[in-house]
Amino acid sequence: MAMGEDAEAAKCVTVTRIACFKFRDWVAAGDIGARTGAFLALYDEYAHLLAEKPRGGRPLDTPLNLTGVQRDKGWDTGFVVRFKSEAARLEFDKAEGHDKLKNETDPLLERVFVYDFVDQENLGW
Repeated sequence: MAMGEDAEAAKCVTVTRIACFKFRDWVAAGDIGARTGAFLALYDEYAHLLAEKPRGGRPLDTPLNLTGVQRDKGWDTGFVVRFKSEAARLEFDKAEGHDKLKNETDPLLERVFVYDFVDQENLGW
């Protein structure tokens, strides 16, 4: 493969996003549901960019009995979504609706975790 072909091939690899949200204590459950619904509606609006629609829910408090592993508790909601490509992820993140929703939601959040990754070969799966 030529050098430019490697970069082009990388743009076509799906991107998986994990997003978790912890809302401030004063945010009502109905508002948390409304914010979550707004994010899901935004992904529906940009479904043409997705390889898989978001899936998620509330966290399950599963104890980890592993040496030195700590689990962060207290997330209210989260989801996993797959974009068709890095270019699709970039288009979604730059969308006006994404910035508007993010700016409306950020003041309600105590913390947020977003992790985007691409599949990597030779990791045993």
